[in-house]
Amino acid sequence: MTIYKGEAVTFEEYGKDLQKILHTTKFEIDSTKLTKNQILLKTIASPINPADIGQIGGGYNDAEPRTDLGNVSPNKPTNVGGNEGVFKIIEVGSEVSDFKVGDLVIPLLPKFGTWRNYAIAKSKDLINVSKLQIDQAATISINPSTAYQIIHQFIKDWESGEFIIQNGGTSQVSKYVTQIAKIYNLKVISIVRDGKSEKDLEYLKELGATEVIPESEFNNEKFDITKYTNGAKVRLALNGVGTSIPNLVKSLSPNGYLATYGVVGGATIEYDSRLQLFKNLSTVAFWLTSNTYKNPNFKIETVNKLIELYNDKKIRDVSYNKIYFKSGEDLTQVLLKGVVDTKTHGKQVIFYED
Repeated sequence: MTIYKGEAVTFEEYGKDLQKILHTTKFEIDSTKLTKNQILLKTIASPINPADIGQIGGGYNDAEPRTDLGNVSPNKPTNVGGNEGVFKIIEVGSEVSDFKVGDLVIPLLPKFGTWRNYAIAKSKDLINVSKLQIDQAATISINPSTAYQIIHQFIKDWESGEFIIQNGGTSQVSKYVTQIAKIYNLKVISIVRDGKSEKDLEYLKELGATEVIPESEFNNEKFDITKYTNGAKVRLALNGVGTSIPNLVKSLSPNGYLATYGVVGGATIEYDSRLQLFKNLSTVAFWLTSNTYKNPNFKIETVNKLIELYNDKKIRDVSYNKIYFKSGEDLTQVLLKGVVDTKTHGKQVIFYED
């Protein structure tokens, strides 16, 4: 008999005071008690995403799934934080045929509860990502998937040389948008906050950005997008951080789309209605979670396509900061430090050591 001792970051109520709301729940899993169709997972890495914090704060108005963490003296089902992560299969039930011990997998659906060191799942819950490196697999589910789908969802007839313009140009999603757009010979203009280092700007160009423009220049009333596009159409404007929205809209060509993704920016979307009328613009929302619930197979197709792009070296994983959870530590405290560090060091991913 093998007993796996688990820890999970859990919560019972919504709120913004994470120190008060989040706590560590300990549990045990007995591998001999797995049912015939269950899979035992060891967590390799799980990111801390803004959407994770938004859910705990109640920003998504959607009930969390209640999870029974272990199978030895099971805990009362609770809410487990985290939507994204990569796991290694360490045990499979006797009737599991589509996965094997050693496979790397990610959750198919959001709200799996990835902030835990062990998990029990079924085949229907998982996507096989064994062809990826760990660093790629850890973050493939959200940022690259958002970038891939948002490029394809609203515009089906892209022509070579057309433009995407996006705010939050140094964000993880924006960096993947830049890389994926380049594959289709689309050009990208990224708007970034003033004060970004020359190294940051050069990195965006290296990823494939056609132009990188500071907000102060972009928001100037004399700014003219045609200076950069040479008459090519700007068909898609991406709003990920809630800034520079009026000028994003002004930059769009007739029949263009302003697409907002996520609720992180929290800004009101306002612009001159005459632009919408005379240019026939569309204001739309993109939400990866909604897409996945509506069509799980599309998420699987997206991940498989991204795996292909990674392996063909057409895209590369965007760097992030690694933090480590070691046996004997309190997982919640490790996570809370990671939340704080996102403000100064960018995206944080917890790696779980043996």
